[in-house]
Amino acid sequence: MRAILILISFLITSCTYYPGKYKFDKIQEAFYTAEKNERQMGQVYIPKGSGPFPGVVIVHGGGWDSRTFSDMDSVAESLAANGFVVYNINYRLAPNHRHPDPIIDLKNALTYFKIHSKEYKLDPARIGLWGYSSGGHIVTSHALIYALDKEHRVQAVVAGGTPFDFTWYPYSPIISVYMGNFRDKMLDQYFKASPMFMETKGAPPFYIYHAKEDKLVEFAQSTAFEAKLKASNIPVKRHGIGWWGHATAFIFSKKAVKNGIIFLKKTL
Repeated sequence: MRAILILISFLITSCTYYPGKYKFDKIQEAFYTAEKNERQMGQVYIPKGSGPFPGVVIVHGGGWDSRTFSDMDSVAESLAANGFVVYNINYRLAPNHRHPDPIIDLKNALTYFKIHSKEYKLDPARIGLWGYSSGGHIVTSHALIYALDKEHRVQAVVAGGTPFDFTWYPYSPIISVYMGNFRDKMLDQYFKASPMFMETKGAPPFYIYHAKEDKLVEFAQSTAFEAKLKASNIPVKRHGIGWWGHATAFIFSKKAVKNGIIFLKKTL
C-alpha cells in the first residue's frame, strides 16, 4: 500500500510538470490567518530574479472535504519555473466548514499574498487564480463575486474539471456535504453557490480545461459555462482533454497545464 501511495504521489507531481527557465525558492509555511491553522496556510514559490513577477494563487480539489495543497505541487512548480510567484494553499474543509468558507479563505489568502508582495517579489496588479475540481469552483466563485472589487479582484482564472452548476445534482453525496443538504432542500442556496448563475460583469479572462470522459463532473459543465462567459463578452478559452476521466485528467494532462501557463503569460 505504501508503495502504491508513493507511486500515486509521484504521478501527481511529475506527469503534468511543464518546465521553464527559472529556478525558484520555496517558503514551506505561509499562514494567511493569525490562528496559524494548517488548513489556512500554504507554500510560496518565488522565482530567482529581480522581479516583480506576476502571481498565481492555487487551490486544490478534493470535493471540498479532503486533500491538501500538495496535490498541486506540480502545477505550482511549473508556474514558478515559468516566472510566476505562486501561493499554493489549503482551505477549511466540509462538513465543519461549508459554503462559502473556502471562498472566504481564498479571499484572505489573496490579501496576505498582496500584503507580502515586496517580500515575495510579486506584482500585486497581476494576479491569477488556478483551481481543479472543487478548487475550480472556489477560484471561479471568487473571481465572479469580487469582479468589481478593486481590492480583491483578480486578472485571470484557470479552472479545470469544475462543477459550475450545482443544480444538476439533486442527490450528490459530495455537494450536499459542502452545502449542508440535498438540492431540493435548499434550492435557492444551490443557485447562489453556482458560478453559472453569478453575475459576470467585470469578470477576468478564463481558461477552462475538462476531460471529455469525466463521469464525476460532466464535460458539458464546462461547455455551458463557456457559453455563459461568451454571452457576456468575457474572454474565454476552453481545452477538452481526450481519453481521461476526472482524476486521470488531473494527473496526466501536461498539455492542459502547458496551455494554462501560456494563457496566464499572455493575460498577466
